[in-house]
Amino acid sequence: MKKKLTVLASAVLLAAVAVQGASAQSEEVTTPPAIEIEQTGDINLGGVKEVTPFKIGNNWSGNVNGSKITSTQFYVPGGFGHVKLYFNNKGTSDTIISVTHSSGKVYFTETVKAGKSFTWRSIYDYSQGVRGGDFIVSYRSSSSNVNVDFAGFASDNEEEVKG
Repeated sequence: MKKKLTVLASAVLLAAVAVQGASAQSEEVTTPPAIEIEQTGDINLGGVKEVTPFKIGNNWSGNVNGSKITSTQFYVPGGFGHVKLYFNNKGTSDTIISVTHSSGKVYFTETVKAGKSFTWRSIYDYSQGVRGGDFIVSYRSSSSNVNVDFAGFASDNEEEVKG
């Protein structure tokens, strides 16, 4: 930003010198020295807000299948505690899904019917976000093998997980 303001200030001064030089035909036109303007506050962009993209701390996806009880894991970096998880039960029976932090804290347990999907958003149960660290996702089915597609991400902004 400092560089853009320096270039802009130099261009304005150069234009002023050029105009003055044109009116006094015998004067030599010289390039003025660069002027640095240091920004100490917000710049008014005429109602246009600067857009900062959300940061994704980690994302994951895959499929788990082949046994009646299995698990996957994911990692949430510190500062990225807004999490969105998606599960699609492609199996022939209900699957119980639990998400537990490595500290032992269980964040949720949900039964997902065969052929149905489930999306969990941390913002609705944990408005400040979840703990950073390792998480275990447990999948259990009593009558057939688990077959679940899963996906998720951790973000630094709660708005990202709402959609």
